Amino acid sequence: MRYVIGDIHGGCRTFLALLEQISLKRDDTLYLLGDYVDRGPDSKGVLDTILKLLSDGYDVRPVCGNHDDMLLRNCTGNHDGYSDIWMESWAKVVLKGFGVARPRDVQSRYVVLIESMPHIRYDDQFVFVHAGLDMTKRDPINQSSREFMLWSRTGYVDIGKLGGRRLITGHTVLDLEQIKSSLSTIHIYLDNGAFTNLQPRLGNLLALNLEKMKLFVQPWRDGYVEY
Repeated sequence: MRYVIGDIHGGCRTFLALLEQISLKRDDTLYLLGDYVDRGPDSKGVLDTILKLLSDGYDVRPVCGNHDDMLLRNCTGNHDGYSDIWMESWAKVVLKGFGVARPRDVQSRYVVLIESMPHIRYDDQFVFVHAGLDMTKRDPINQSSREFMLWSRTGYVDIGKLGGRRLITGHTVLDLEQIKSSLSTIHIYLDNGAFTNLQPRLGNLLALNLEKMKLFVQPWRDGYVEY
């Protein structure tokens, strides 16, 4: 089976509950749409879970999200126009979770993990990217900029330019009914704002079984923190 999970945002307990709900097996393929860190209380725990799945032989294929990219850039010092936002908004809680005071002291295994994540993945039926693709390009899969794939919110999709593939993204928070409606379209959205406290309309972590197009809904289990 192939599964894809939307933005986890520091919700380790919620992530683990969703993995149990889908009964993930080693011969399954699990795509992750990015934003593993920030907002929720346990960014480190989410990354630890991904690392454990990989070390245990699960076929996990994460892409990088804009929040992961901001954390990485502060860890490496390779700043861009967005990375200062992370220090102002998310750093205190996230760094405390890692047990460090400065981004450059975040343990190397987490930096290496995020560095290894591509911005886009695809198979013969679907394209997986955190935010979106630039449909003004002749070949959006290969020509979309890093910034566009991490930060854009455009909903327009030209399926012809994707080789007949459907696009699956996180990043843009939609309510459950909007997400369910998107499952039959060429652009599937999977970010239900898991970290919010507005269930059932918002506040759930979502997984989609791509063979059966079955949506799994896991309410948030991680509590809420002030950033």
